[in-house]
Amino acid sequence: MPTALPSDRIAGLLDRLDDPRDRLMVALVAIYALLPGQLAHLRQTDLDRSKGQLRLRRAGRMDHVIYLDAFTLRLTTAWELQRHRRWPDSSNPHLFVTRNTAVDDSGPPISAGVVQSLFQRVGLPASRLRVDRIVDEARHSADPVRLMELFGLSNLSATRYVLSAHPERKTSPIVP
Repeated sequence: MPTALPSDRIAGLLDRLDDPRDRLMVALVAIYALLPGQLAHLRQTDLDRSKGQLRLRRAGRMDHVIYLDAFTLRLTTAWELQRHRRWPDSSNPHLFVTRNTAVDDSGPPISAGVVQSLFQRVGLPASRLRVDRIVDEARHSADPVRLMELFGLSNLSATRYVLSAHPERKTSPIVP
C-alpha cells in the first residue's frame, strides 16, 4: 500500500532549484502527480494558459485535463519566457526541451535521463513524490472519485490510495 513521505523531506523542494524548467517539472509532479513520462511528452499545444488547463494525452484512454493553479501558471510563464529567450527559433513541439532537443529539427522529447537526473538532484524520486501527493489528497478527501478526477486514476488505484490513507475502512465498504 502507498504511504506518504515525511513532510520534512518535501519541504522547500522548489527552493533548491534555480532553473524555471526544473521548477515547473517538480511542481507538476508534486502538485498534480504527473508521471515522469508524462512530463517528457507534454506538448506546447497541451497547455491552454487562457483557461489554465493542461491536457495529458493518454494512449488508449481519454485525455485527462488538469486545471492549473496561479502558482503553477507563474512557473509556466517563467519557463516559456526562458525557453523563448534561449531558443527563439526552436520548432520542437514539446513543452520541455534541453539545449539538444530544442535545436533538433525532428522535435524529440526530452530523455528519461533528464527527468531522472532532476529528481536525483532534488533527492526524491518522481514516483515517490507522486505517491505522496495522491496519498495526501486521499487523506483529506477519502473519496476515490475525487482522486480519479484529479489525477486520472483508475477506480482500483483510487480505492487503494483511499484504503492506504484510511486503514480503518479496510473492514467496511467505502461509503460517501
